[in-house]
Amino acid sequence: MSKKLLLILLVVMSLIFFGCDKAEDDDNSNKDIPADPVNVTPPNPTKNNVQPTATFQAQGERIKLNLQGLVDPNTLQPITLFYNASNPSGSNIFVTQNGVTKGLLLTKVSTGNVLKADVVFTVDNSGSMWEEADVVANNIVSFAQALAASGLDVQFGCVGYDGPVNGALNMTTSASLSTYLNRTDYTGTFRTFGFEGPDATTLQNSASGFAPGVWGENGAMAVLYAHQYFAWRAGASRVFINFTDESTQPASDLSFNTAQMCNTIGGLATVHTVYSGPADTTRGLNGAWSDRHERPWLMSDCTGGTKKFIAQDASDLVLTDLPVVGALSNSYLVEYLKGSSEVQDWLVKIIIFTSTADGSTTYSVKY
Repeated sequence: MSKKLLLILLVVMSLIFFGCDKAEDDDNSNKDIPADPVNVTPPNPTKNNVQPTATFQAQGERIKLNLQGLVDPNTLQPITLFYNASNPSGSNIFVTQNGVTKGLLLTKVSTGNVLKADVVFTVDNSGSMWEEADVVANNIVSFAQALAASGLDVQFGCVGYDGPVNGALNMTTSASLSTYLNRTDYTGTFRTFGFEGPDATTLQNSASGFAPGVWGENGAMAVLYAHQYFAWRAGASRVFINFTDESTQPASDLSFNTAQMCNTIGGLATVHTVYSGPADTTRGLNGAWSDRHERPWLMSDCTGGTKKFIAQDASDLVLTDLPVVGALSNSYLVEYLKGSSEVQDWLVKIIIFTSTADGSTTYSVKY
């Protein structure tokens, strides 16, 4: 055999060897994900008192699901999720894709598994909030600093509202948020008044034409404003924390009510409520709750968020103690294999099922 022919054969064999080795490496890269279980039917939620909220990203055949932490409404403690690969029916989380139950790999958020979270504070800065405004602002700063050090990749935004949106800071760091809330001569309810940041003019122009029919305090409107105009990151959990002491007051045509907000962001974001209104929470402004004076914590009920009732002067507010902190710190990366590469449109259902809390969310996903 000539040296030239021998050289050609060696080159061909090397290509075959390294090609097979690469394919084997690609296969091995996904072997940490359990196979899809056979004959496993997820349970049907009956309590429906939690709502999974997730974002999706595809990495080849590997699907990464950023699942925001959930709080058991009975214990107010984060729900610890687990998947039992040897006995999938004994798990408390299930994911189906076009009706097929998937094998799951769960990794809790940590310094080794840094998940993204985008957190926006929507703050009622009407005159009735004068007692609690400074306490709320100071608590937001402490909360943001604590969350930034929790193992999450967090950015923060803020919306102030009194009828229309009258203040906003787009997504930024905890330090920049602190600067915004501690501006010189901006005290009390003015702490969240005014537009700041590199896109301040754009935000102000957007606010001037947003929800023109809203005259009363309306946290749902503030959430929808941030949802539409803020710079949300792909793959990040979306979280709102709303502070108010009054009812949610839709526009005269009820176009900016809680139901619209829930239909718009349900499954995409959670809203947590901090309410410092009258101790008698069975009554709204002007005497009774109604479709024009909605309970503000209904925004949390429909999005799987938590709610906290505090004193009217917010003297008992410790934001870092709220269940939302434990929930975010208890977020999970959930991974599974897509399967067929020919299908692009998927119906993905996430089911949480424990003895005291259960619920599900279905997503239409392209990946």
